Amino acid sequence: EEGLANWLPRASMKSLRDNRDGLIRTQWCHGAPGVVASLARFAPDDDEHERLLRAGGELTWRAGPLCKGANLCHGTAGNGYAFLALFERTGDELWLDRARAFAMHSVAQVARTRTEVGRGHYTLWTGDPGTALYLADCLAGGGTVPLP
Repeated sequence: EEGLANWLPRASMKSLRDNRDGLIRTQWCHGAPGVVASLARFAPDDDEHERLLRAGGELTWRAGPLCKGANLCHGTAGNGYAFLALFERTGDELWLDRARAFAMHSVAQVARTRTEVGRGHYTLWTGDPGTALYLADCLAGGGTVPLP
């Protein structure tokens, strides 16, 4: 719809009814950002696949940086990997610019959290190390979510 695409975490009518807050999840661990980042390297010559990936990237961009923080799992850095994946797939500098915009926002989020809490958060998926890896990938102009 309107050039946007998202993927539900569960495909059932019950899950749609039980979504009490009515929010559409756009996080690496829920929805478009994770799907785009994970599937962008597949089917390189499939126009429909690419259209869906771009639509998921556009939804991620319009949703903006996440309020939950900078982390990979459900934060701004994780979502930014969708843009890096689209840049690597398409070569379109727009996606790299968007990835770097999310990177700058995630730096501010880390600084704000450290000020509020008085320390960093030292886990890969929900803390500062994952965000640092994302920043390095943005500087390098590409990379993938660090999976084991």
